[in-house]
Amino acid sequence: MDTKITILQAILIGLFYWFRGCRFGYTFGVVTIFSPLPAALWVGIVLGDIPTAMKVGAALQLIYLGLLVPGGAAPSDPTIAALVSCSVAVVSKTNINAAVALAVPIGLLGVQINNIEYIINGFLASKTDKNVEEANTRGMFRTSVIYPSAYKLILYAIPMTLVLYFGAAQIGGLINMIPQTILNGLNLAGAVLPAVGFAIIVQQIGKKSLLPYFLAAFFLEQYSGIPTLAIALGGLFLAYLHITFTSDSSKAAKEA
Repeated sequence: MDTKITILQAILIGLFYWFRGCRFGYTFGVVTIFSPLPAALWVGIVLGDIPTAMKVGAALQLIYLGLLVPGGAAPSDPTIAALVSCSVAVVSKTNINAAVALAVPIGLLGVQINNIEYIINGFLASKTDKNVEEANTRGMFRTSVIYPSAYKLILYAIPMTLVLYFGAAQIGGLINMIPQTILNGLNLAGAVLPAVGFAIIVQQIGKKSLLPYFLAAFFLEQYSGIPTLAIALGGLFLAYLHITFTSDSSKAAKEA
């Protein structure tokens, strides 16, 4: 049976999207709060069902594993995809794969919010430049910190809050009403999408010499029974050794 998101829960999830939109600590945030897993964890905490939210978030993390944003031109918004699809999955008990398939079009729509943000930021940037020329430090702080944070409450937090409060249960209900044959297709699409993420990251690795590490870790995780965290820590150790030895050999070659 579907449950309804309370207004407080919707506001808390909306504020997460606002925080992501403000991009505080951008360099660190690219690999932390801006990816699907942290968003899924927050949804799970707020809605009281961390396992379901994390299952959806883990699948989305694989899909967006190789996502690149050259020059700020994002092809999709993984954060809004995770927040909405995880919320729908939790409140409506929707099939995980169907929720994952739902996330893809939501992420594409979310990019349009980013485009609106860039337009507004262009106006604020011109104001900031003027404040810099006038050595107006208070003005610089307003146009580069206060105003962007304020308007993003309207651009990010409020729409997310309204969508989740009024629409999450309804979206899940519509998915549950879909005929089983179509739902099977959605489940299949959702199951295949993580493989697309793997393919993208393999392509981004680029160097053929590094692909054996990736494939070895994949088969090790699938057939050895070793926990994923242990494999990840082992991968960090191997990466350190690889960089150390290859850099030493390249230095020796240059000296020779």
